[in-house]
Amino acid sequence: MDLLEHLFFENPLTLLVFLGMAALVAGIAWMRSGSRHARIAAIVCVGIGVTVTLVAWAVETDREKIQRTLATMAKAIRKGDADALLERVSPQYQNGGADKTVLAGVVRTALKQTWATAESAVIERIGAQARVTQVYQFHPAPGCRPLLPPGDDRVKWEGVFVRDTDGQWRLFSVTAIEPRRITPEEAAKYVRPAA
Repeated sequence: MDLLEHLFFENPLTLLVFLGMAALVAGIAWMRSGSRHARIAAIVCVGIGVTVTLVAWAVETDREKIQRTLATMAKAIRKGDADALLERVSPQYQNGGADKTVLAGVVRTALKQTWATAESAVIERIGAQARVTQVYQFHPAPGCRPLLPPGDDRVKWEGVFVRDTDGQWRLFSVTAIEPRRITPEEAAKYVRPAA
């Protein structure tokens, strides 16, 4: 199902190129021979292409919703907007013993000390959840000294996203997996202002 969803809704370009080539071949055959079947085939290929384009535009898949959520989170991190970032975190957020309130404190402190840029994400659907792997490059905020240990400024993290009751995909848990396994709450010591 994921392949069909990707082919029809997320990236129909391959299908549209195939339909365009088929319509071109059928159109040429129709022009040369006047065949009724070739004319119908050309019209059907164009009609299917238009339909696929309209459906792909109208339907937003779960993967696209998650990508939109990730883009919103990355924009919030770049701008230092903790509220916009936390809006994309599920109220049921759990990470070890920490809940969303603990994460909110970490996020608010971190965004005062650092900013980050995100690379492309890998999204893997697993039943009602999605696992996202993404690399963030962290930088000290203007006027702040680096608090991250050398090599820890480029972090690959793995997050689990769930669909909340309002239908939106939100972050349920997150853990850094490279250069070492660490939760945001454990990483908080690196973003606390120096005494």
